[in-house]
Amino acid sequence: MATEGGEETGLAYGRRAPRSPGSGSVLGGEVDEALNAFWYRDLLIPGNDAPEYDDEWGIHINTDALVEWSAGIATAMERDGVVNASDLALDLCFIFGFDHCFFHHCVDAQVTLHELRSYASDVPIADLRAKYADMVEKQHRLRPTPSWWFVVEEALANAHVARDPTRLGGLREAFIRYGILPQPMDASRGPWSLWEQAAMDERAWNALSHMVWLQHLKGELDPLGVLPEVEMIIDEGGNDAGLNRLVDRIIEACEVQPEEAGGKSFDWVTDLQGTSLLHSFGGFTLGMFRRLSVPMWFHGGNGPELQRRYDVANGEWPYGTIERLYSHFRTSGVDGESDDPFEGMDDEFELGP
Repeated sequence: MATEGGEETGLAYGRRAPRSPGSGSVLGGEVDEALNAFWYRDLLIPGNDAPEYDDEWGIHINTDALVEWSAGIATAMERDGVVNASDLALDLCFIFGFDHCFFHHCVDAQVTLHELRSYASDVPIADLRAKYADMVEKQHRLRPTPSWWFVVEEALANAHVARDPTRLGGLREAFIRYGILPQPMDASRGPWSLWEQAAMDERAWNALSHMVWLQHLKGELDPLGVLPEVEMIIDEGGNDAGLNRLVDRIIEACEVQPEEAGGKSFDWVTDLQGTSLLHSFGGFTLGMFRRLSVPMWFHGGNGPELQRRYDVANGEWPYGTIERLYSHFRTSGVDGESDDPFEGMDDEFELGP
Protein backbone atom coordinates (compact mmCIF):
# COMPACT_ATOMS: atom_id res chain seq x y z
CA MET A 1 0.00 0.00 0.00
CA ALA A 2 1.32 3.39 -0.94
CA THR A 3 2.27 5.64 1.96
CA GLU A 4 2.64 9.34 2.41
CA GLY A 5 4.77 10.59 5.25
CA GLY A 6 4.76 7.12 6.75
CA GLU A 7 0.95 6.94 6.87
CA GLU A 8 -1.34 4.77 4.78
CA THR A 9 -3.38 6.51 2.12
CA GLY A 10 -6.33 5.46 -0.01
CA LEU A 11 -9.20 3.23 1.04
CA ALA A 12 -7.02 1.14 3.34
CA TYR A 13 -6.60 4.28 5.45
CA GLY A 14 -10.38 4.26 5.95
CA ARG A 15 -10.21 0.93 7.77
CA ARG A 16 -8.63 2.37 10.87
CA ALA A 17 -10.30 2.17 14.27
CA PRO A 18 -13.08 4.71 15.05
CA ARG A 19 -11.93 8.29 15.00
CA SER A 20 -13.06 11.65 16.33
CA PRO A 21 -13.92 14.46 13.86
CA GLY A 22 -12.05 17.73 13.88
CA SER A 23 -13.38 20.78 15.70
CA GLY A 24 -16.04 22.72 13.83
CA SER A 25 -17.28 19.69 11.88
CA VAL A 26 -20.75 20.12 10.41
CA LEU A 27 -23.36 17.92 12.06
CA GLY A 28 -25.89 16.03 9.97
CA GLY A 29 -28.56 13.47 10.71
CA GLU A 30 -31.37 11.67 8.92
CA VAL A 31 -34.88 13.07 8.77
CA ASP A 32 -36.50 10.21 10.67
CA GLU A 33 -36.68 10.86 14.41
CA ALA A 34 -35.07 7.52 15.33
CA LEU A 35 -32.08 8.22 13.08
CA ASN A 36 -31.51 11.95 13.38
CA ALA A 37 -28.29 11.28 15.30
CA PHE A 38 -26.83 9.21 12.43
CA TRP A 39 -25.68 9.89 8.90
CA TYR A 40 -23.45 8.16 6.39
CA ARG A 41 -20.72 9.95 4.42
CA ASP A 42 -19.85 8.53 1.00
CA LEU A 43 -16.54 6.98 -0.01
CA LEU A 44 -15.74 9.41 -2.86
CA ILE A 45 -15.72 13.20 -2.97
CA PRO A 46 -18.12 14.35 -5.72
CA GLY A 47 -17.31 16.81 -8.47
CA ASN A 48 -13.85 15.55 -9.41
CA ASP A 49 -12.64 14.39 -12.83
CA ALA A 50 -10.82 11.48 -11.18
CA PRO A 51 -11.91 9.40 -8.16
CA GLU A 52 -10.83 11.04 -4.89
CA TYR A 53 -11.24 9.24 -1.59
CA ASP A 54 -12.96 11.16 1.22
CA ASP A 55 -10.87 10.58 4.34
CA GLU A 56 -13.93 11.28 6.53
CA TRP A 57 -16.15 8.66 4.91
CA GLY A 58 -18.11 6.34 7.16
CA ILE A 59 -20.84 6.42 9.80
CA HIS A 60 -21.15 9.69 11.72
CA ILE A 61 -22.94 9.99 15.05
CA ASN A 62 -24.17 13.10 16.86
CA THR A 63 -23.64 11.64 20.31
CA ASP A 64 -25.54 14.36 22.17
CA ALA A 65 -28.64 13.83 20.02
CA LEU A 66 -28.30 10.06 20.44
CA VAL A 67 -28.07 10.27 24.24
CA GLU A 68 -31.13 12.56 24.35
CA TRP A 69 -33.17 10.22 22.10
CA SER A 70 -32.16 7.11 24.04
CA ALA A 71 -33.12 8.78 27.33
CA GLY A 72 -36.71 8.93 26.12
CA ILE A 73 -36.52 5.24 25.17
CA ALA A 74 -35.12 4.44 28.62
CA THR A 75 -38.11 6.13 30.26
CA ALA A 76 -40.46 3.90 28.26
CA MET A 77 -38.40 0.84 29.19
CA GLU A 78 -38.57 1.73 32.87
CA ARG A 79 -42.36 1.83 32.62
CA ASP A 80 -42.11 -1.74 31.28
CA GLY A 81 -40.03 -2.75 34.29
CA VAL A 82 -36.79 -3.11 32.33
CA VAL A 83 -33.70 -3.35 34.53
CA ASN A 84 -30.68 -1.23 33.53
CA ALA A 85 -32.92 0.63 31.08
CA SER A 86 -30.53 3.49 30.30
CA ASP A 87 -27.74 1.21 29.07
CA LEU A 88 -30.11 -1.06 27.15
CA ALA A 89 -31.83 1.90 25.50
CA LEU A 90 -28.54 3.41 24.39
CA ASP A 91 -27.34 0.08 22.98
CA LEU A 92 -30.65 -0.56 21.21
CA CYS A 93 -30.65 2.89 19.57
CA PHE A 94 -26.98 2.67 18.63
CA ILE A 95 -27.04 -0.79 17.07
CA PHE A 96 -30.11 0.15 15.04
CA GLY A 97 -28.57 3.38 13.71
CA PHE A 98 -25.24 1.71 13.03
CA ASP A 99 -26.69 -1.15 11.00
CA HIS A 100 -29.14 1.14 9.16
CA CYS A 101 -26.18 3.27 8.07
CA PHE A 102 -24.19 0.19 7.15
CA PHE A 103 -26.80 -0.52 4.48
CA HIS A 104 -26.20 2.97 3.08
CA HIS A 105 -22.55 1.90 2.85
CA CYS A 106 -23.63 -1.20 0.89
CA VAL A 107 -25.41 1.02 -1.66
CA ASP A 108 -22.56 3.52 -1.74
CA ALA A 109 -20.00 0.73 -2.22
CA GLN A 110 -21.84 -0.79 -5.18
CA VAL A 111 -22.36 2.58 -6.86
CA THR A 112 -18.73 3.52 -6.18
CA LEU A 113 -17.47 0.30 -7.74
CA HIS A 114 -19.62 1.03 -10.81
CA GLU A 115 -18.13 4.53 -11.04
CA LEU A 116 -14.59 3.17 -10.65
CA ARG A 117 -15.19 0.61 -13.39
CA SER A 118 -16.56 3.35 -15.62
CA TYR A 119 -13.54 5.55 -14.94
CA ALA A 120 -11.19 2.65 -15.73
CA SER A 121 -13.00 2.31 -19.06
CA ASP A 122 -12.44 6.03 -19.83
CA VAL A 123 -16.05 6.93 -19.11
CA PRO A 124 -16.36 10.26 -17.22
CA ILE A 125 -17.46 9.92 -13.59
CA ALA A 126 -21.17 10.64 -13.35
CA ASP A 127 -21.27 11.38 -9.57
CA LEU A 128 -24.32 9.14 -9.31
CA ARG A 129 -24.34 9.08 -5.52
CA ALA A 130 -24.15 12.87 -5.21
CA LYS A 131 -26.92 13.39 -7.75
CA TYR A 132 -29.09 10.90 -5.92
CA ALA A 133 -28.43 12.73 -2.62
CA ASP A 134 -29.52 16.05 -4.15
CA MET A 135 -32.71 14.45 -5.48
CA VAL A 136 -33.49 12.92 -2.09
CA GLU A 137 -32.80 16.17 -0.23
CA LYS A 138 -35.47 17.91 -2.30
CA GLN A 139 -37.98 15.24 -1.29
CA HIS A 140 -37.08 15.60 2.39
CA ARG A 141 -37.89 19.31 2.14
CA LEU A 142 -41.26 18.54 0.50
CA ARG A 143 -42.38 15.89 2.99
CA PRO A 144 -44.93 14.51 3.49
CA THR A 145 -45.87 14.03 -0.16
CA PRO A 146 -46.37 10.84 -2.20
CA SER A 147 -43.07 11.41 -4.00
CA TRP A 148 -41.26 11.45 -0.62
CA TRP A 149 -42.25 7.81 -0.14
CA PHE A 150 -40.16 6.96 -3.22
CA VAL A 151 -36.94 7.44 -1.22
CA VAL A 152 -36.98 3.67 -0.85
CA GLU A 153 -33.31 3.32 0.07
CA GLU A 154 -34.46 4.28 3.56
CA ALA A 155 -37.08 1.52 3.47
CA LEU A 156 -34.38 -0.97 2.49
CA ALA A 157 -32.00 0.27 5.21
CA ASN A 158 -34.65 -0.32 7.88
CA ALA A 159 -35.57 -3.67 6.31
CA HIS A 160 -31.86 -4.55 6.37
CA VAL A 161 -31.93 -4.29 10.18
CA ALA A 162 -35.20 -6.19 10.53
CA ARG A 163 -34.51 -9.02 8.06
CA ASP A 164 -34.00 -12.53 9.34
CA PRO A 165 -30.52 -13.22 7.89
CA THR A 166 -28.88 -11.31 10.75
CA ARG A 167 -29.59 -11.77 14.42
CA LEU A 168 -30.59 -8.13 14.71
CA GLY A 169 -33.82 -9.30 13.08
CA GLY A 170 -34.55 -11.04 16.36
CA LEU A 171 -34.72 -7.63 18.06
CA ARG A 172 -37.39 -6.44 15.64
CA GLU A 173 -40.18 -6.37 18.24
CA ALA A 174 -38.05 -4.32 20.63
CA PHE A 175 -37.24 -1.82 17.87
CA ILE A 176 -40.96 -1.49 17.10
CA ARG A 177 -42.15 -1.30 20.72
CA TYR A 178 -39.91 1.64 21.48
CA GLY A 179 -40.54 3.54 18.25
CA ILE A 180 -37.09 3.04 16.79
CA LEU A 181 -38.48 1.02 13.90
CA PRO A 182 -41.68 2.70 12.63
CA GLN A 183 -44.97 0.92 12.67
CA PRO A 184 -45.38 -0.51 9.14
CA MET A 185 -47.01 1.91 6.71
CA ASP A 186 -46.92 4.89 9.11
CA ALA A 187 -47.39 7.74 6.62
CA SER A 188 -46.00 10.30 9.09
CA ARG A 189 -42.59 8.58 8.93
CA GLY A 190 -42.61 8.25 5.17
CA PRO A 191 -40.21 5.85 3.42
CA TRP A 192 -38.68 4.64 6.70
CA SER A 193 -42.03 2.96 7.47
CA LEU A 194 -42.09 0.90 4.25
CA TRP A 195 -39.67 -1.68 5.65
CA GLU A 196 -41.94 -4.62 6.49
CA GLN A 197 -42.64 -6.09 3.07
CA ALA A 198 -39.00 -5.77 2.02
CA ALA A 199 -37.88 -7.45 5.26
CA MET A 200 -40.25 -10.39 4.91
CA ASP A 201 -40.53 -10.90 1.14
CA GLU A 202 -37.47 -11.50 -1.04
CA ARG A 203 -39.40 -10.34 -4.12
CA ALA A 204 -40.10 -7.01 -2.46
CA TRP A 205 -36.46 -6.67 -1.36
CA ASN A 206 -35.22 -7.33 -4.91
CA ALA A 207 -37.78 -5.00 -6.50
CA LEU A 208 -36.90 -2.09 -4.21
CA SER A 209 -33.21 -2.76 -4.85
CA HIS A 210 -33.84 -2.52 -8.59
CA MET A 211 -35.68 0.73 -7.95
CA VAL A 212 -32.74 2.23 -6.04
CA TRP A 213 -30.29 1.19 -8.78
CA LEU A 214 -32.45 2.72 -11.49
CA GLN A 215 -32.89 5.92 -9.46
CA HIS A 216 -29.10 6.29 -9.43
CA LEU A 217 -28.51 5.30 -13.04
CA LYS A 218 -31.31 7.41 -14.53
CA GLY A 219 -31.25 10.28 -12.03
CA GLU A 220 -35.02 10.00 -11.59
CA LEU A 221 -37.04 9.52 -8.44
CA ASP A 222 -39.68 7.48 -10.29
CA PRO A 223 -37.82 5.62 -13.05
CA LEU A 224 -40.61 3.02 -13.28
CA GLY A 225 -43.34 5.61 -13.80
CA VAL A 226 -45.64 4.44 -11.00
CA LEU A 227 -46.17 7.77 -9.19
CA PRO A 228 -49.27 8.85 -11.19
CA GLU A 229 -51.08 5.64 -10.26
CA VAL A 230 -50.11 5.98 -6.61
CA GLU A 231 -51.39 9.56 -6.58
CA MET A 232 -54.66 8.43 -8.16
CA ILE A 233 -55.08 5.79 -5.46
CA ILE A 234 -54.46 8.44 -2.80
CA ASP A 235 -57.16 10.65 -4.34
CA GLU A 236 -59.61 7.78 -4.19
CA GLY A 237 -58.70 6.08 -0.91
CA GLY A 238 -56.37 8.39 1.03
CA ASN A 239 -52.74 8.12 2.14
CA ASP A 240 -53.15 4.70 3.75
CA ALA A 241 -54.35 3.20 0.47
CA GLY A 242 -51.49 4.85 -1.43
CA LEU A 243 -48.85 3.65 0.99
CA ASN A 244 -50.24 0.13 0.98
CA ARG A 245 -50.13 0.08 -2.81
CA LEU A 246 -46.71 1.65 -3.36
CA VAL A 247 -44.43 -1.32 -2.69
CA ASP A 248 -46.80 -3.72 -4.46
CA ARG A 249 -46.79 -1.45 -7.50
CA ILE A 250 -42.99 -1.35 -7.60
CA ILE A 251 -42.87 -5.16 -7.40
CA GLU A 252 -45.32 -5.46 -10.26
CA ALA A 253 -43.38 -2.95 -12.37
CA CYS A 254 -40.20 -4.99 -11.86
CA GLU A 255 -41.83 -8.14 -13.23
CA VAL A 256 -41.91 -8.95 -16.95
CA GLN A 257 -44.43 -6.74 -18.72
CA PRO A 258 -46.28 -7.65 -21.94
CA GLU A 259 -45.56 -5.48 -24.96
CA GLU A 260 -49.07 -4.03 -24.91
CA ALA A 261 -48.33 -2.72 -21.41
CA GLY A 262 -45.09 -1.08 -22.53
CA GLY A 263 -42.71 -3.95 -21.87
CA LYS A 264 -39.62 -4.38 -24.04
CA SER A 265 -37.75 -7.66 -24.41
CA PHE A 266 -34.38 -6.09 -23.57
CA ASP A 267 -35.66 -4.73 -20.22
CA TRP A 268 -35.44 -8.21 -18.63
CA VAL A 269 -32.74 -10.84 -18.65
CA THR A 270 -33.03 -14.54 -17.78
CA ASP A 271 -30.71 -16.02 -15.16
CA LEU A 272 -29.36 -19.59 -15.04
CA GLN A 273 -32.50 -20.77 -13.24
CA GLY A 274 -34.72 -19.35 -15.99
CA THR A 275 -36.01 -16.48 -13.85
CA SER A 276 -36.57 -13.17 -15.63
CA LEU A 277 -35.04 -10.20 -13.83
CA LEU A 278 -35.30 -6.50 -14.53
CA HIS A 279 -32.16 -5.25 -16.27
CA SER A 280 -30.32 -3.38 -13.54
CA PHE A 281 -27.33 -4.18 -11.39
CA GLY A 282 -29.18 -6.31 -8.86
CA GLY A 283 -29.27 -5.82 -5.11
CA PHE A 284 -27.17 -4.51 -2.27
CA THR A 285 -25.92 -7.32 -0.07
CA LEU A 286 -22.28 -6.45 0.49
CA GLY A 287 -20.32 -3.35 1.33
CA MET A 288 -16.77 -2.68 0.29
CA PHE A 289 -15.72 -3.52 3.85
CA ARG A 290 -17.03 -5.64 6.71
CA ARG A 291 -19.17 -3.88 9.30
CA LEU A 292 -16.33 -3.59 11.77
CA SER A 293 -14.06 -2.04 9.14
CA VAL A 294 -16.40 0.87 8.43
CA PRO A 295 -15.12 3.86 10.43
CA MET A 296 -17.34 5.56 12.98
CA TRP A 297 -17.07 9.28 13.77
CA PHE A 298 -18.33 10.48 17.16
CA HIS A 299 -19.42 14.14 17.31
CA GLY A 300 -20.44 16.09 20.40
CA GLY A 301 -19.69 16.21 24.11
CA ASN A 302 -20.65 12.58 24.67
CA GLY A 303 -18.29 11.48 21.90
CA PRO A 304 -15.34 10.25 23.98
CA GLU A 305 -17.57 8.11 26.22
CA LEU A 306 -19.45 6.53 23.32
CA GLN A 307 -16.26 6.01 21.35
CA ARG A 308 -14.86 3.98 24.25
CA ARG A 309 -18.14 2.09 24.61
CA TYR A 310 -18.35 1.13 20.93
CA ASP A 311 -14.66 0.69 20.14
CA VAL A 312 -13.93 -2.59 18.36
CA ALA A 313 -10.52 -2.70 20.03
CA ASN A 314 -11.95 -3.44 23.47
CA GLY A 315 -13.71 -6.62 22.35
CA GLU A 316 -17.09 -5.50 23.67
CA TRP A 317 -18.53 -4.05 20.48
CA PRO A 318 -20.59 -5.36 18.81
CA TYR A 319 -20.71 -8.86 20.29
CA GLY A 320 -21.21 -7.95 23.92
CA THR A 321 -23.68 -5.23 23.01
CA ILE A 322 -25.93 -7.55 21.02
CA GLU A 323 -25.67 -10.35 23.56
CA ARG A 324 -26.83 -7.97 26.32
CA LEU A 325 -29.82 -6.98 24.23
CA TYR A 326 -30.68 -10.55 23.36
CA SER A 327 -30.34 -11.75 26.92
CA HIS A 328 -33.10 -9.31 27.85
CA PHE A 329 -35.36 -9.32 24.80
CA ARG A 330 -35.53 -13.00 23.88
CA THR A 331 -36.64 -16.27 25.42
CA SER A 332 -34.60 -18.84 23.47
CA GLY A 333 -30.85 -19.32 23.37
CA VAL A 334 -28.47 -18.27 20.66
CA ASP A 335 -27.23 -21.02 18.37
CA GLY A 336 -23.69 -21.74 19.50
CA GLU A 337 -22.38 -22.59 16.04
CA SER A 338 -21.29 -19.02 15.35
CA ASP A 339 -20.04 -16.34 17.71
CA ASP A 340 -20.68 -13.56 15.18
CA PRO A 341 -23.99 -11.83 15.95
CA PHE A 342 -24.06 -10.51 12.38
CA GLU A 343 -24.06 -13.98 10.82
CA GLY A 344 -26.33 -16.99 10.84
CA MET A 345 -30.06 -17.37 11.08
CA ASP A 346 -32.36 -15.76 13.62
CA ASP A 347 -33.57 -17.45 16.75
CA GLU A 348 -37.17 -17.59 17.87
CA PHE A 349 -37.85 -14.79 20.32
CA GLU A 350 -40.44 -12.96 22.30
CA LEU A 351 -40.26 -9.44 23.64
CA GLY A 352 -40.52 -9.37 27.42
CA PRO A 353 -39.59 -6.99 30.21
